[in-house]
Amino acid sequence: MKFKSIVQQFLALTLVVFAFSCSSSDDGDNSSGPNSITITVNSTTVFVGETVNFTVTNNSGNNVTSNSELRIGDTVIPNPYTFNDLGNFEITATTGNLSTSITITVTEAPEPTSLTLTTDIDSFWFDSGSAEFTVIDNFNNNVTGLVTFNAESGTLNNPATFATAGTYNVTATYTLQDNSVITSNTVVIKAVESTHTTKVMIEDYTGTWCQYCPRLAYALDQAVAANSNIIPVAIHDDNDMPFPNVDVLLNEFGITGFPSGRVNRTINWNESTSQPVALLANRQNMGLAINSSLSGNSITAEVKVHYDLKADTPNRLVVYLLENGLVYPQVNFYNGDPSSPFFQQGNPIMDYVHNHTARTTLTDVFGD
Repeated sequence: MKFKSIVQQFLALTLVVFAFSCSSSDDGDNSSGPNSITITVNSTTVFVGETVNFTVTNNSGNNVTSNSELRIGDTVIPNPYTFNDLGNFEITATTGNLSTSITITVTEAPEPTSLTLTTDIDSFWFDSGSAEFTVIDNFNNNVTGLVTFNAESGTLNNPATFATAGTYNVTATYTLQDNSVITSNTVVIKAVESTHTTKVMIEDYTGTWCQYCPRLAYALDQAVAANSNIIPVAIHDDNDMPFPNVDVLLNEFGITGFPSGRVNRTINWNESTSQPVALLANRQNMGLAINSSLSGNSITAEVKVHYDLKADTPNRLVVYLLENGLVYPQVNFYNGDPSSPFFQQGNPIMDYVHNHTARTTLTDVFGD
């Protein structure tokens, strides 16, 4: 996309996800501790050769699988367990002095003639993500536990992880009783390596009339000097360098006092360098690039967006136009404070230089 306006530009994109959790009080009196356990499985009917994972929980809702012993009759079995014989099998779980049982029915799988392979996700970070596969045969039976998954990297587990980034062609194979093999469709998986550098934007809500604003401006300069991936934007609410949309931003983000700093638009900045630097460790699904050219009093900006991974929610693009080197008097509360870098600089500071000043946006202020 292309934009036209005046002097110097900055590109910012913010995607914020909130996750909330809640809890409620326990129902009933459990002061004496758990008094029962339960076994759960994905299915109580499986085919010969299929593997079953058992989960044991107590009536307090705690997962006690690792502290439980599983038996078929007098024989202790591992978890997960592969059933290689037909029949009905009673599985008993024991946790301390508590026990329970579940019956698993093992049947002969009808031999399929075709397989359909699907995945829960087709792209993910190679070093932290995984893909889980499901295989359905032509009888509509779930035969996931009876197949072998293969890709260029070799035989895969399910869920599958990959040691190196790349595009992988995954298939599932099923061995019939006569040792012939049928193969599923191919599913393409992209194990992605991040190709972009995360940046953090800090917006400084300020004004030349604001006596405390030099403090936050100084903290912002220190943060930018410490890490160039911190992007500063000064949004003025004054008569000297007014930002056209300052009022809608103040209302949208609930800003009532000056100075105020916001990290990635919504996070209250505590004026430290460590707070925004910590956010630089958050890997982003996409990256931005901007090329600009100046002709007379017009600037043309071309913005490019590249995604390593698909976005879970719609993204919006905001393009700021910033200006440096603006000189206006700045009211200075710290003129009499020997610990301040603005000590004896005057009140106001007559030759105060205002940098990274937002003049306008080349998009909607909340993004296009």
